[in-house]
Amino acid sequence: MALNKIYAYTQEKTRERQVPANTQSGTPLVINTRPCVTITARGDATRSNTVTGITVSGPVGGAGNLPDSATVAFDGTWEFAVTGATTSTGQDVAVYLTTGGTLTLTVGTNTLYGYTDYPRGYTKVAGRAPVRIGV
Repeated sequence: MALNKIYAYTQEKTRERQVPANTQSGTPLVINTRPCVTITARGDATRSNTVTGITVSGPVGGAGNLPDSATVAFDGTWEFAVTGATTSTGQDVAVYLTTGGTLTLTVGTNTLYGYTDYPRGYTKVAGRAPVRIGV
């Protein structure tokens, strides 16, 4: 399950959709021009973790998802790495998704993804920001 949720998404609006290979939970995507976030990893996704020199690999795909699909949310506020975000980035600043799958504050030829949405008391960190989608 995605661990980067700040404000809830509407469960009734979640759907299983095809996503790129090895997509993990909490990944920002645009599907059919609609910004979304993967709630689960793709059905056939795997992940490796190394702890004290021992690497363990295994499946992490969403239970019940098709091998090429993940469950996605089309609304809510999610915390992501955002290029250009600083400790002085304001509320409602446009955030864009690059063709490489990263989020940025730079418009260029990038696709509008959402807007910054800082909760009261949120500790701002350079390079990270909560992003509201689907509103």
